[in-house]
Amino acid sequence: MTGTPHRDRLLWDLNTIRKELEEEAGRITPEELDWAPAEGMKTLRELLAEIGTMEALTVSWLADRKQADWQETWNGILCPGEGREAVMARLAQIRQRTLAYLEAATEELLETPEPLPPSWVQYFPSPELEPEELVRWIGKHEYYHLGQIITCRWIRGDNPYKRG
Repeated sequence: MTGTPHRDRLLWDLNTIRKELEEEAGRITPEELDWAPAEGMKTLRELLAEIGTMEALTVSWLADRKQADWQETWNGILCPGEGREAVMARLAQIRQRTLAYLEAATEELLETPEPLPPSWVQYFPSPELEPEELVRWIGKHEYYHLGQIITCRWIRGDNPYKRG
């Protein structure tokens, strides 16, 4: 490969997106954490748990070839009754595992397609995918939900264009 290695680009993406998430999560008030824009929609706490659950499941598959249980993982991140700091601490623990996986990964490992869990095939163009694409998916997924969090807070009056 010529150019910047996959690992370096992925680390940059993950770190940049997480920095923005941490800044936005730091603005979430205790009252907002368990607020949802409408009945049946996820709360801000649940959006954060969604980010962490998907990352935990993905890195579990990448690192161990084990398909972790969604509900068990979700419940471990949700931290009912605890503040945003507890939820963000869980996300930080998961991110450390992702970063450790990337630090140990070679370019060859990141570029060599691997079979996906059967239940994931519907989300991708092929039943096999390069690990670098799964790590990229972690970042895309986090950024998508970060946008939802920003929008939810905007609905409540926090205009991201008018911050100091």
